[in-house]
Amino acid sequence: MGEKTSWDWHTELKEVPVKEWESRFNWVQAPRVSRDGERIAAIVNLDEMAFNVCVNGDIWEDEYEKVWCLTPYADKGFAAFVAKDEEWTMNVDGTEWSNWFDFLWDMKISPNGDFIGAAFQTDSEYGMVVNDVPWEDRYENISGAVMAPNGISAAVVQMASMAAADVDAFKKGIFSIACNGKARAARFLNAWDISFDKAAQNIACTVRLDREAYTIVQNDTVWDNRFESAWKAAFLDEKTLVAPVRSNGKWQLYKNNTPFWAGAYDQLWHLAVSPAGEEIAAIVSTPYGRWTVAVNDRMWQHSWDTMVSDIHFSRDGSCLAAVYKHKGAWDLAVNQTPWQMGADKVFVPSISPDGSVVAVVVEKNSTCQLVVNNRVMASGFSFMADPVISPDGAQVMLKAMENGVYKRQIFRV
Repeated sequence: MGEKTSWDWHTELKEVPVKEWESRFNWVQAPRVSRDGERIAAIVNLDEMAFNVCVNGDIWEDEYEKVWCLTPYADKGFAAFVAKDEEWTMNVDGTEWSNWFDFLWDMKISPNGDFIGAAFQTDSEYGMVVNDVPWEDRYENISGAVMAPNGISAAVVQMASMAAADVDAFKKGIFSIACNGKARAARFLNAWDISFDKAAQNIACTVRLDREAYTIVQNDTVWDNRFESAWKAAFLDEKTLVAPVRSNGKWQLYKNNTPFWAGAYDQLWHLAVSPAGEEIAAIVSTPYGRWTVAVNDRMWQHSWDTMVSDIHFSRDGSCLAAVYKHKGAWDLAVNQTPWQMGADKVFVPSISPDGSVVAVVVEKNSTCQLVVNNRVMASGFSFMADPVISPDGAQVMLKAMENGVYKRQIFRV
């Protein structure tokens, strides 16, 4: 998305009437908002088996039997899966891809919007398609599709046929990793959680070798150690890979096949690595039933009784925000400090590059609020998209619905 410097941060308020769409169409699905906040879109029903996408009051040229997974991309655009004559393709800002498939799912969009991909099925074969270019090699099954920021795609693929309940064939290992459609030679009992390094030149995956043994594959090298289980690995740089693994009933963090963190936890997963690779955070549990965050093997002072759902670093690594649930209420903790909002829902926080501003949408009593640095900045809305912080950190963009009117509003921090 660049630095958002070309966006309009000067006009305080822009509005789009949306309530009137309900009188134009049979029904209107939940809205989506463009990244720059200038456009609001929704899938609309025109007639029986007739769907389209309405953007700021204008509809795309073609009608479809079905439309789903409407998603914003780049600054202003929208993409969606669309169906005609029982075939599916991608529509990007009203323009269809040339390739059609029996089905499409699992849309992937690069951060800058240059690459849009998905998993596809056609003629009982499976693959991935990126920017309207499908894999040449097709497979009997596909799962865990991923796409790197530079458009390189990968997935777990089934390499051999297997009859129903054919345990012996399954034991031999029939799954591999395909990158840009080309499968690697190694086969495994199971494989999942594919990871790329920043340049997408290196790839890793969690695998199951037999009934009891799990490990990590780093490019074409299978780690020597065997574990009771393993979670998704993360690259620190092109040569350094860390992964949560379970051994002797406890979870540890390994680096390049050797123990890294000294701590042993009841659970350790959902790694977050600061962009510079200097800080490694994970959601951890110890003792059982209490959840917190560990950074470089040091646990936060607070823990919670239900879950920590996700964690997010600022670009410079100075700020770490965690969404958690405790005593039936959702909340946010920033650098170990709970905000104590007691919300019904807390969505994904936005963090300024230098970590000085944290903005998040929360839901309380069926209405949405914008909270910035633990201060309620706007409330009483029926819908809010994720807020955006200006490049200089001085402003926050609200994208919300009030009384049937979409409002893109700029607030000073």
